[in-house]
Parts: sequence; structure tokens; C-alpha cells
Amino acid sequence: DDMADDDMADDDMADDDMADDDMADDDMADDDMASMNDVMSTITGRSDLATLDAAIHAADLQDTLHDGGPFTVFAPTDAAFAEYLGEMDMTADDVLADVDALTVLLQAHVVEGTQDSAAVVGLDGQSVTTLAGNELAISVDGDTVRVGDATVTEVDLTADNGVVHVIDTVLTPPSS
Repeated sequence: DDMADDDMADDDMADDDMADDDMADDDMADDDMASMNDVMSTITGRSDLATLDAAIHAADLQDTLHDGGPFTVFAPTDAAFAEYLGEMDMTADDVLADVDALTVLLQAHVVEGTQDSAAVVGLDGQSVTTLAGNELAISVDGDTVRVGDATVTEVDLTADNGVVHVIDTVLTPPSS
């Protein structure tokens, strides 16, 4: 009986060691995620920004948003993209297929530098220039902040290389 108990203790110990190893792997995965707090990871981590994430990848801009910056990204939601596609009478595949136009469209949502919500509110009545070269007028009316034609719905998703503000409308660059 004593021998059986010892065997059991060894088995328990083996299970405990395995559990500790699994935990160490999980901790390591968390550390990797924590070190990837960039603008692109912030967008990818949001289920309501999946269309934007797909568009960024289709235009091959993900490395810039991982490693470049600092950037302020005005990020349209999936619902904003759905409304835009309906207005343009296009499918997501249509938009994703024209990489040059898609790149300009995405750049119309990005401003160089980190403009947190306080900085954006401080720009009331002014404009900021996007990477696409278009001017986005900033207007503040009480608690409502508008950037171009979009209303900011969530602010200050901070990243190591900038900040993301969620908006309810796709911003369109000027026609060339």
C-alpha cells in the first residue's frame, strides 16, 4: 500500500509539473501580447474593426502601423464600412481589389503624431492633414466630437506608437 501511495504521489507531482509548464507558456504568451501594443495590434484586437483590419492587410499597410508612427488613426467601425459600401454600391471585394484606391482611402483616416482626445478637442474649428493629404475639419459641440463627416464614438485607445479613435463613418479622400 505504501508503494502504491508513493506511485500516486509521483503521478501527482508529474501532473503538477505539467500544469506549471502550461502556466509558464500562458504567461509567456501574455508577455508577447503586452509587448505588441502598437496601433495595428489595437485595431486587430477589436471585433468591431474587422473590416478595417482586413483592408489594412489587403493594402499591405500592417507593418507600417506595427512599426511606424506615431500615428493618430480615426478607425471606422464595421457598421461604418457596411454603410459606405452601400452608398458606393460596392462590395468589400470590390474595395479590397483596388489596392491603390484602398491605400488612399485608408490614409485618409491617419494623421501623423499622437493626438489624444484632449488634443483633438483642442483643435475645435481647425483642421488636421491626413497621410492622404486631405484636410479633416475638427468640430466640438458639447460632448460630440466630429472629424470630417464622422462622429468620434470612442476615444484614446492608446498604443506605443500612437492612438486610435473609433468613428462612425468612413472618411473619403478628395477625388483626384
